[in-house]
Amino acid sequence: MQLTNESLDNIKKGIEEEGAKRILLQVPEGLKMQAQKVAKELEKDGLKVFVSADPCYGACDIRDHEAKLLKCDLLVHIGHTNFGLETDIPVLYEEYRLEANPTPILEEHMDLLNKERIGLATTLQYLDSLEPIKKLLEDKGKKVFLGQPQLAKYPGQVLGCDFSGAKSIENDVDLFLFIGTGMFHSSEFANQTEKPVLYLDLESKTIRALEKERLQRIRFAQIEKAKECQNFGIFVSTKPGQFFLERAEKAKQLLEEKGKNAWIIVTNEISPEKLLGMNIDCIVNCACPRIREDHEAFKKTIINADDVDRI
Repeated sequence: MQLTNESLDNIKKGIEEEGAKRILLQVPEGLKMQAQKVAKELEKDGLKVFVSADPCYGACDIRDHEAKLLKCDLLVHIGHTNFGLETDIPVLYEEYRLEANPTPILEEHMDLLNKERIGLATTLQYLDSLEPIKKLLEDKGKKVFLGQPQLAKYPGQVLGCDFSGAKSIENDVDLFLFIGTGMFHSSEFANQTEKPVLYLDLESKTIRALEKERLQRIRFAQIEKAKECQNFGIFVSTKPGQFFLERAEKAKQLLEEKGKNAWIIVTNEISPEKLLGMNIDCIVNCACPRIREDHEAFKKTIINADDVDRI
């Protein structure tokens, strides 16, 4: 993963416009070496630059508190789009896009796209792939739709916690084509819609149907296990975009009404190590939806807060 000269120029321009002198750089895991290079470039302009080493999971995970402790007047967040978080200091968002050529994959598997009305969706990194896919499908006589999300910035863009764009066009399409890598966003996407979902995997260069029934079985199996649990740890993250205390308090009330023991546990990052020494049978996740996918790593039953009323 590399930042382009254009991105560096954008960052320098944004810093100049803010009149900032002390900067905290925050980047995703794959760009940490690039952050070192960016820091050196900015220091040439006489700026004081710090690099955050903490994992960065998205624009929900802004390290403005640390930036304030460092007396920074600007946080430069690379890799995600702004979705409106209130922050202690100004934040400059520099998007990160990856080059991808999905059209050969699509042409090879056109027989799978046997419906007329198709919705497209992807994450920020692959947004530039939507236009060539849209053109190819329209050239094949398809009607193509891109939904406008509520939190995410661009038509067709999804976040791990925002699939509103897809929901906005669900009644207009026969199926969705999701473009990406890995399974988190694609599986969450499939869980959020009643329509069939095809997954164009840019790593394996394949298109396959997502087995929504299997994904739902995994979710409901966790809910069934939760019914047998007695001690519930309701995890609240202090990350600015994942802080849902009211949701946690409601979950605690519901669980106690069902005769369960429940504790609200507050942490910045939720990990298996945080559970050591605690008598917890089931985790209720009130932070990022991704955590529910990690039930094997936690070796605990995990449900999201929305599933508490199903117990």
